[in-house]
Amino acid sequence: MRRRHLSWPVLLGCLLVALAVSVAVGTRPVDLAVTWSVLPHAVMGDTQSVSGVPALDAAVVESRVWRTAAGVLTGAALAVAGALLQGATRNQLGDPGILGLTAGAACAVVTGAVLGGLVSPGSQLWLAALGSAVAMLLVYGLATAAKGGARPVTLALTGAAISAGLGALTSAMLLTDQATFNSFRTWQVGDLSRPDGTFLLLAAPVILVGLLLAWPLSGSLDTLSLGDALGRGLGAHPALIRLLAGVAVVLLAGTATALAGPLVFCGLLVPHAVRAFVGVSYRRVIPACMLAGPLVVLLADTVARVALPDRELQVGIALVIIGAPALVAIVRRKGVVTA
Repeated sequence: MRRRHLSWPVLLGCLLVALAVSVAVGTRPVDLAVTWSVLPHAVMGDTQSVSGVPALDAAVVESRVWRTAAGVLTGAALAVAGALLQGATRNQLGDPGILGLTAGAACAVVTGAVLGGLVSPGSQLWLAALGSAVAMLLVYGLATAAKGGARPVTLALTGAAISAGLGALTSAMLLTDQATFNSFRTWQVGDLSRPDGTFLLLAAPVILVGLLLAWPLSGSLDTLSLGDALGRGLGAHPALIRLLAGVAVVLLAGTATALAGPLVFCGLLVPHAVRAFVGVSYRRVIPACMLAGPLVVLLADTVARVALPDRELQVGIALVIIGAPALVAIVRRKGVVTA
């Protein structure tokens, strides 16, 4: 119990450190004194008024601030979406990336850009939500129709197949339009550097709505973990709980994908990691994911920035390197394959 109480200040402290490192570290070295002097102006989007600082350094700090904000929003959204999926489906492999939701969102965004010229932040946000919803319905529909029903591994395999198909379709469309390809090239593998302040200001309220919807569902997910029959006996409504959780997941996963591209494994890794510190109750898991999700994404992005000299990797690559072994470990755990 004492460890659980200590976990919250530790999580918050680690997140604050990750925020500071994310703003201060990158491929271009910027003096810390310059960074902190520019930071208040960068938050307000007014670095041009900073005196005595090279314009390039001020621009670099401002871009890191927006990148860090994108990491916070994306990490919180994907981690909470993963926790909701795991709770609503009682599936330890629940993750927006593994189950095809991020691929569906990405495919919808690219389709809108290539076929309809819909490239504004607002258009990308609603297209991503629509694509995420369609992919979720498709994956669960196919998995439910399979022999044995929607078991965890069946869902994961169906999601992987849908992701592969949608990913191939997305790549094919990008290759037909050079301008769109140039715009989405790094975003397609997961990139926090693309969204600007306008995009973030539009995305933040949508993610906030998703998080506010997820929080009161935490107690219902604890009841649902006992089974549908017992849950009904305790006054819960499993169908309504899953519907509301699905709406929250679509908002969170779709918006996160519009911001940073189809990131995978964050929604899988973070909920499992926080359970080791705060316990299995979703009343604690979901709030912990709101802190741990940004922490994981920011650390992965920082490592991706400095891993190679004079160039950056995308955060999606770093998350795959971290998350793939975690997926193997979870699948091998007793009960996952047969659940």
